[in-house]
Amino acid sequence: MALANQEAVRLHHDYLAPVHILLGILSMGSSIASLVLRNLDIDLETLRDEVDKLVTPGDKELHQTKMAQRADTRQAIQFAIDEARKFGHKYIGTEHILLGVLREGSNIPARLLAERGIRIEQLREEILTLLGSSTHEDHAATAQGHDPLEWLHQQELAKAFRSPRFWRRVVLAVDSANRLGHGEIEDEHLLLAILREPDSFVSQMLAEKGVTVDWVRDRITRAAAI
Repeated sequence: MALANQEAVRLHHDYLAPVHILLGILSMGSSIASLVLRNLDIDLETLRDEVDKLVTPGDKELHQTKMAQRADTRQAIQFAIDEARKFGHKYIGTEHILLGVLREGSNIPARLLAERGIRIEQLREEILTLLGSSTHEDHAATAQGHDPLEWLHQQELAKAFRSPRFWRRVVLAVDSANRLGHGEIEDEHLLLAILREPDSFVSQMLAEKGVTVDWVRDRITRAAAI
């Protein structure tokens, strides 16, 4: 944000807008946001040049180092805070600010990124990929109340992949799909995989309700025939 204020001073603007924030991010070549943009095939220098061409410099001589934030800037920052919370991060980084700017949507950076085909879901995925191997405690997934499938930290996935039982069920699900002549793994194949392990808690619980492998397989076959 300090760099964003410097960009505002350079452009003789007495306010802080999302465009200044993006310029500040682009000046940090090693930031997470910059790395994410590079990974998405965005040339940072070209993007900076285009931003400069779209921004009209002011005519005020400024000496302050902290500018008043515009409404769209405040909204972008609120979105950035929300993005950090959803990731479960204990800090607000350039990656969250970039997401916040894109979510605000009405600003110059959001328009330029959209023109390059950059979507917010794409940014989130790339951020997760980039931070996936991080062991920094600030990256711990501690946030609650968000969709776990959207925000599941890759380190948690790695723990699941180390489980022999997890892989056994994947193999059983694949086998169940093959036996039924299906090309993709769907929910019903995962259910069959669980039921094919009669000693599992879920399998025993469902058996008490009369749900067996044969019953599920029969239902699947009849549904496919309709």
